[in-house]
Amino acid sequence: MHRVGWLAGALLLAGCIPNTVLDESKVRQATETHFGSRLAPIDIGPIVVSGNHAVADWTQGQFGGRALYERHGGGWMLLLCSGDSVRRADNLRRAGVPDFNAGWIADQLAAEEAALPPERLACMKRFVGTAADHEKYLKTLGDK
Repeated sequence: MHRVGWLAGALLLAGCIPNTVLDESKVRQATETHFGSRLAPIDIGPIVVSGNHAVADWTQGQFGGRALYERHGGGWMLLLCSGDSVRRADNLRRAGVPDFNAGWIADQLAAEEAALPPERLACMKRFVGTAADHEKYLKTLGDK
């Protein structure tokens, strides 16, 4: 009887533990939806998740950027897209990411990006400024 109670408790607690693999998969899918194109393949990753926020690196051809997401319900909503500025904890805080999560995301992203080829990092650096309204940003690209 004691084992059944322990097992039931363990199963209940398992539902409270964040599933990072599932979160990363959903962030990857959201990034593909926002930036993907049949005409230009997109390379996504690394993806760093902490709490209700995530940053996903992406490149597409010679360009790329970093996308900041916030968890909403069962999915992830794009908050903004930028280049190198999203790598800094203070900028993540300004975007609404809590202190602990901002620091952890910045540290983890730096560690994971250290393994990336310099050419790929250069592509992400080409994203100049910050696009907080991605749909509006895409329309401005279409006007050029």
